[in-house]
Amino acid sequence: MQRLKTYFLATRPQFFSAIILPVCLGAAVAWYEHKIFVLSFFLLSLIAAVFYHAGMNVLNDYFDYLNGTDNINRTSLTPFTGGSRMIQNKIMMPKETYFLGSVLLIIGSIIGLYLVYERGMPLLFIGFIGSLSGYYYSAPPLFLVGRGVGELLVGINFGILSVAGSYYVQTQDSSITAVFASLPLSFLIAAILYINEFPDYDADKAVGKNQIVVRLGKKNARWGFAILMVGAYASIVIGVLLNLLPAIVLFAMLAGIFGIKAVNGLFKNYDKFKETLPCIKATIAAHLTTGIALIIIFLLGRA
Repeated sequence: MQRLKTYFLATRPQFFSAIILPVCLGAAVAWYEHKIFVLSFFLLSLIAAVFYHAGMNVLNDYFDYLNGTDNINRTSLTPFTGGSRMIQNKIMMPKETYFLGSVLLIIGSIIGLYLVYERGMPLLFIGFIGSLSGYYYSAPPLFLVGRGVGELLVGINFGILSVAGSYYVQTQDSSITAVFASLPLSFLIAAILYINEFPDYDADKAVGKNQIVVRLGKKNARWGFAILMVGAYASIVIGVLLNLLPAIVLFAMLAGIFGIKAVNGLFKNYDKFKETLPCIKATIAAHLTTGIALIIIFLLGRA
């Protein structure tokens, strides 16, 4: 039982909201547009997505061990940065970590393939893109995060693709409304990744993990974070103006107060470790509250 608890903690479950919210949002938009909700398919898609996310988290720890990032990261360890530390604290062996991540991905893939069989081939494309980009996010030889495209991939996978996939599971169709509804979550999950790169800056730079903050430098990178926050809430306004989102969605912008707090704090304290922690928490709060607000609005709204 203790080993199972260790494996569960190794998946970093505190981040599962990153995948749970978009899956729920896709189903909520399907309900809003078509009054369709198939509980069994929703649960299967949610379980598959969580297994995928868990597997990616574990494999990210393994590959960050191999490239040395988490091994030399001593000054910025928080619940949000530095990985699970299972390998570094000798709680799990590297091979055991890789095996666990692989098993989680396989389980997610089996469930995903069943959904492809039941609901349609577009899900295979979404799953293939998500799993391939997720694996090579930190794995060689592609090492996509080190090429400065990590935020883009995370935004697409945990925003557009997850919402569109969940919507398709319910309706067997696509929707421009679902795509626009996913954009705030795409920007905000990218912002969470982005702001966590500030405390990881020294360790990432030392091992050649050239994510965007390393490439730009902390001072210049502040503006990238601000752009992500503005993009999240501007996408809501644009969607409403284009009549692709209901006007009531504008209420979700109230969650932007957390984004304002995060941006202001980062601009003042971008080079101070402890002072950036409230900014990280505010960014997570912006993602969580915006996602919940969107889900509630689409569930209660009328097409």
